[in-house]
Amino acid sequence: MAGKQLTTQNATITTAAVEVKTLTMSGKQVTLAVFRQLKEEPLIGEDGTLNGEPWGAINYHPDKCSAAADHLHVVWQKGTELRRAYVDGAPNFDRVLPGGYRVSANLYSSVAANRYLTAIVYMGLKTSNKSILDSRPPSFATRHATHLARLDFPEELSQAETFSVVATVPQAAVDAADLASAYARAQAEADPGSEAAPSAHWQTQTIEQRQEEATRLRGKYDEAMSALRAIIEKCGGFDAIGDAYTAEIAAEEERRRRHLDVHASLAKLPQLFIAV
Repeated sequence: MAGKQLTTQNATITTAAVEVKTLTMSGKQVTLAVFRQLKEEPLIGEDGTLNGEPWGAINYHPDKCSAAADHLHVVWQKGTELRRAYVDGAPNFDRVLPGGYRVSANLYSSVAANRYLTAIVYMGLKTSNKSILDSRPPSFATRHATHLARLDFPEELSQAETFSVVATVPQAAVDAADLASAYARAQAEADPGSEAAPSAHWQTQTIEQRQEEATRLRGKYDEAMSALRAIIEKCGGFDAIGDAYTAEIAAEEERRRRHLDVHASLAKLPQLFIAV
């Protein structure tokens, strides 16, 4: 069979009485050498659908990968041609972003998630003095002005059922959250009836001076909130941001389900026997 190429025209699967399926070419059992000549190409697309029709799995490791994690070597049909594919035993949902940066499957992130979290920060600050950013590690509140806060979505806000979502917000959101906290403290210490203990610095200030500082911080906070709202509106507004995020999370959930279903079906492929 030297010099012959395995194609969909000359390849067939023969089933013996004991259900042993043999991959043959022009009536003769395919050899390892011919199998190795098949072009290797992914069978499963990024979206979790098959790129062709699987024929079966070969219990042979052409690339000396027998010690690797659980996997299959599948013969599959692409149009009128045959291919072979390395298929992991379980789907890997890690994503490789432009530039080669790999994102863990358990930490989903995207532009839509970043925008959604930014909108949540804004709405949270508008409705209360608390912000989702209050839970960030202390290092996020300091360091460099260009630093972006990155944190996990609270479970009740992520909308994702099978993975965690992390997101990054712009500096405007960090500034607004920090100024909201600073203003709340300053106003409490400026209030004559407040039980808040003034800081060491403010103990030397008069009530009027404390109120002036609180008013100044309120002005800075309002400016930061205006800048944050401008960013949100530039991205299409609250409804558009929320709809885009919801649709993306639903699509990712569905994509992962398709991958799981495809891997389960490929695990049931018949073994194709070839000659040594």
